[in-house]
Amino acid sequence: MGSMPKASKALLAELLLAGLLLGYGWFSVYRLVLLLLLASQSLWVRGLGWADLGLARPRVVWRAVVQGAVAAAAILAAVRVVIVPLAVRVTGAAVDLSAMEDIRGDASALWPWLAQAWTLAAFGEEMVFRGYLIGRVADLAGHSRIGSAVGLVVSSVFFGWAHRYLGPAGMLATGCMGALLGLLYIATDNLWPVIFCHALVDTVSLLVVYWGHGSWLFP
Repeated sequence: MGSMPKASKALLAELLLAGLLLGYGWFSVYRLVLLLLLASQSLWVRGLGWADLGLARPRVVWRAVVQGAVAAAAILAAVRVVIVPLAVRVTGAAVDLSAMEDIRGDASALWPWLAQAWTLAAFGEEMVFRGYLIGRVADLAGHSRIGSAVGLVVSSVFFGWAHRYLGPAGMLATGCMGALLGLLYIATDNLWPVIFCHALVDTVSLLVVYWGHGSWLFP
């Protein structure tokens, strides 16, 4: 059996570094920025840019907006009806919303969360977890349906793990949401609908907590 090609070894080392940044210690803005730099460098050495991973302007902007909005509605419905109840049943614990308790009824605390939702979360997380991880894992696993499926699973697991401050149920639920966002990315081959969808889902989640009705979405 031949040895692994140098390009594959380099890619594996790159993914291991990304995994270390994602898995060791608490996920933070600092780690997200480092992952964006790592992903950008990964693309640069391959002669690619973020546009090649789906950040190019959609051919039909309104279609991307509609796709994101419809997907957000579907994900929120799935979260309320299936994902969170299943996660709670599996883990035996409720989703831990304590990290967001400071925004309940406090508009001044809500706005920074919303700003982060529409920038670092929507853009940064989608670029890293969907645009970068799915594609790079597929590069290593082979560009096929199986390779894309492996990339989707790896990306979703890390996405859930990065949100472990929500507790075991929240981590499992977020991983499932990440899988749905990944399917949207694969289906549209564009990051913009996914970014818009992510921002809408986070916005609704933050607003129900702000209004004191977190149980509407996280029973």
